[in-house]
Amino acid sequence: MHFLSYELAQGIVERTMKILNKNINVMNEEGVIIGSGEKERINQVHDGALLVLKKGESVEIDERSAAELKGAKPGINLPIRFHNQIIGVVGITGEPEQIRNFAELVKMAAELVLEQSFLLERVQWKQRLQSEIVNLLISEEPINEAWLEERAGFLGYDMKIPRTVIVVKLHEDLGTKNQKLINDIHFELGKQDLTGVTFNNEIVILKAGEPTEQIVALKRIAGLSKRQAAVAIGKRSENISGLNSSYRHAQQLTVLGPKIHRDADYYSYETYWLEIMLSMLAQKEELTFSFYDRLLVQDKKGELAHTLDVFINEGGDLGKIADHLFIHRNTLRYRLDKITELTGKDPRNVKMLFELYVAKLVNDLQ
Repeated sequence: MHFLSYELAQGIVERTMKILNKNINVMNEEGVIIGSGEKERINQVHDGALLVLKKGESVEIDERSAAELKGAKPGINLPIRFHNQIIGVVGITGEPEQIRNFAELVKMAAELVLEQSFLLERVQWKQRLQSEIVNLLISEEPINEAWLEERAGFLGYDMKIPRTVIVVKLHEDLGTKNQKLINDIHFELGKQDLTGVTFNNEIVILKAGEPTEQIVALKRIAGLSKRQAAVAIGKRSENISGLNSSYRHAQQLTVLGPKIHRDADYYSYETYWLEIMLSMLAQKEELTFSFYDRLLVQDKKGELAHTLDVFINEGGDLGKIADHLFIHRNTLRYRLDKITELTGKDPRNVKMLFELYVAKLVNDLQ
């Protein structure tokens, strides 16, 4: 297995040469130079490196011995070890007497960069696998639950515990900010929470834990998004077969929520289940409400529709509604009477108010 790539080797060279003003070479397990401060030497075979690989220990090369070795200059070459295995060689150019004190530091720096690269790749691999699992669970396609549970088990996830889907729908592609948001969200998650990214510019979280814990996490995630995204949580699912439904509801809420309450920090299924059901019905049926259409046709300035909206949000409290609209109560009563005249539905009647709300909601969603 090749642990050292050309990119990684050159990265080791450049990071090390910033600290030490000496040329650095990195050779692979075949003794070929794959990274160097002297770019023309890349892809040359380095006989000094071959000696290191053969002996399994450091090799010093002076002026005289350098003349006898192919691709070598005076310097010190040391084995790069990873997981107790020699996977390459790092060399520092110069007279051995002058650079001997730095040689071991160069070797340590090379091994540290390699270890960091390995850990980063491992984290990225785990994130990719997590994302793959999440996307399978929320897809419409049938899934092999046993296979998926086994795959998730490799990462330490118990797929038999209840979870709820949280969707973070980014308003736009924010480039590097997207990854920063994902990283910040990871710090808010527990050991049994999975995250993934969909093709629709969404961050999807399968949140484990009790409902109170999930709401706490939801609030923190909403705080992290800082209005750069719509954040919603679906219905709790007791098993993996219900996660698709939880995702679908949360996804719908990222669209519906801002239309209903633009300034809300987040949207939850428990609060907006009626709106979700009506939205699904509106998608299946060509719903029209002629009584509400009459209101819209006559209400050129949108004054009556806005009054109805405030009436609904304030729960019919005339004092609060009048204060919110900065109008006298008599003016409010006039507007409510006008709504009744145009629609045949009196907002002060509970059943008729519900009919008006449904008509308004379906109109907004369409």
